[in-house]
Amino acid sequence: MPELITTSAGLRILVDELPHTYSVSIGCFVSTGARHEPDAHGGAAHFIEHMCFKGTRRFPTARQISEAIEGVGGILNASTSYESTVYWAKVATIHFDRAVEVLAEMLTCPTFDLRELEKERRVIIEEIRGLQDSPSDWVHELLQQAMWGAQPLGRDIAGSVETVTAISRSDLTGFFQRHYNLSTTVISVAGKITVAQVVESVGRAFAGLRPGHMAIPPHLPVPRRGPQVSLMSRDTEQGNFCLGVPGLSYRDPDRRALQVLDSILGGGMSSRLFQVLREENGLAYSVGSYHSELSDAGMWVIYGSVEPETLRDALAICRDMLGDLLRHGVTPNELAMIKEQVKGGILLSLEDTWSVASRNGSHLLRYGHVVPVERVVAEVEAVTAAQVLGVARRLLRPEAMHLAVIGPYEDEDRRELEALVAASL
Repeated sequence: MPELITTSAGLRILVDELPHTYSVSIGCFVSTGARHEPDAHGGAAHFIEHMCFKGTRRFPTARQISEAIEGVGGILNASTSYESTVYWAKVATIHFDRAVEVLAEMLTCPTFDLRELEKERRVIIEEIRGLQDSPSDWVHELLQQAMWGAQPLGRDIAGSVETVTAISRSDLTGFFQRHYNLSTTVISVAGKITVAQVVESVGRAFAGLRPGHMAIPPHLPVPRRGPQVSLMSRDTEQGNFCLGVPGLSYRDPDRRALQVLDSILGGGMSSRLFQVLREENGLAYSVGSYHSELSDAGMWVIYGSVEPETLRDALAICRDMLGDLLRHGVTPNELAMIKEQVKGGILLSLEDTWSVASRNGSHLLRYGHVVPVERVVAEVEAVTAAQVLGVARRLLRPEAMHLAVIGPYEDEDRRELEALVAASL
């Protein structure tokens, strides 16, 4: 288990000593994301993530920031989600202090230089347009919009061209000052390092982090009632689809059963979806499923890309497979194999220092503590066939079904798809 230290200022630091490794990873986890933005400032959290790479007090240019880490063979990256933003670096242990210094500069004193801001605004707009030009990616955003509507979960994390165009420098600095503080931040370190080294280095570098309050998502998300279809007509070579239902939060007691169910349905080459849609029928190259979890909501999604004329056949097979799950559940052999698959994936992921630091930091943000790996494995092992069937019946309801499609389809196709989604499982 990692050691948790809270500094006298109130900064939470997690340290997982892994003396057998040659690297150390540092993650800065901030509990703010797209759900905390007002509608008019959609994309602000993501915009700030970009701006933290564009210049700080001691590293005034983006090049100086990147060279400080990449110049010693390290990795520097970040990501924004609906409820958190993460900045991280992975370096050889001898460069630990440098990595901490760079990350601390990014989180405590970005300059928000106006010229860089205007350049980055154009970059983000192109990022949004690039996503929209990739139907197999954009169909997932289309499903979000269909399921959640005019709520933060119903919009792209990067915002829209309109909101990103309208965001001002004062909007960004105001959001940054409100949400980047001691209460919202966790520093997670894993690798060939000692607790004493981490506490001394991180405590010194992050001394400028301000006091503040924990960010709480402002609204409980309420999914739109289904069944319904969101269709975007595009002259594409494939029909891209996402069939989804509202899922579970990461606090829900059924989440392990859903994890097992998701793996059985679409978690890899041995899953039901892959075997039937690809191996038996040759309908899709890319097909699978996933579940995303937030503090008070979630999604469970089946996705695939098929030849346009086979879309209805593929969706009919997906619905038949969901219906079979509802009637018959899973077999003992499937359950045993998937438990081993899930457990093995969890354990294998812990061989990388960033994976360990990431798991620890995200757990502390979510639960207020790090859940022991042994407990997670035991929870997966304890899942029964009855629990898997129960969570399937809980989620797979007609009024919960949403379908998003992008491809060369017209209004008459929409009516057929609506009838298919509305048909009883």
